Amino acid sequence: MTDHDSEAEGPSFEVQDREFQQMLGMFDTPAFARRGREVEGLLDRLKERCRIERGERLDMVRMRLSQWAAAATPESWTDVFQGPIEPLWALAEAPAPNWSSSPASRFRRRGIARDLVASVARFNQRWEQFVEGLRLDTYNRMVDHFNRYYVLEKEMVLGSSRLATRHFAPKSFLVVDDVRGWFPLLPVPTLLT
Repeated sequence: MTDHDSEAEGPSFEVQDREFQQMLGMFDTPAFARRGREVEGLLDRLKERCRIERGERLDMVRMRLSQWAAAATPESWTDVFQGPIEPLWALAEAPAPNWSSSPASRFRRRGIARDLVASVARFNQRWEQFVEGLRLDTYNRMVDHFNRYYVLEKEMVLGSSRLATRHFAPKSFLVVDDVRGWFPLLPVPTLLT
């Protein structure tokens, strides 16, 4: 077998491998599917960022709830607050209370309660500042592109406008109230006078 004969057998494995890779590139994820994933991924990252930021701002509220539980029993709120504060644990994503076996003096509990109320109010103020400062324009620009181009790009792949529009629902733009809905302010407990 001569050198000439080996060339006649066809291209080497390396060339075939390169051509194979190019062919695979032609069958990459379609643009419409990538666009949809990018919008969802950005929304997931925004929610995760908000969750982390919120958690950091809740540290003092969680500490005050822990102080309250250490000085109170589950029923001790009745002579300090106008209503139960039990929902605060879940809303603040605080660990379950470790209640005291006997409540501290009313004077001591009122002091802890005042600190708790102040911490909740401060959290709400700081959280509202964070939410108001969010820049949602990047996400909304991606949503605009999704709504404009998804069906067109899908139609180019499928070759049918009827199939391309099937199951398509345009995405809504985000506003600050959406973020408030996902991560609401905390109810500020009211002290008895």
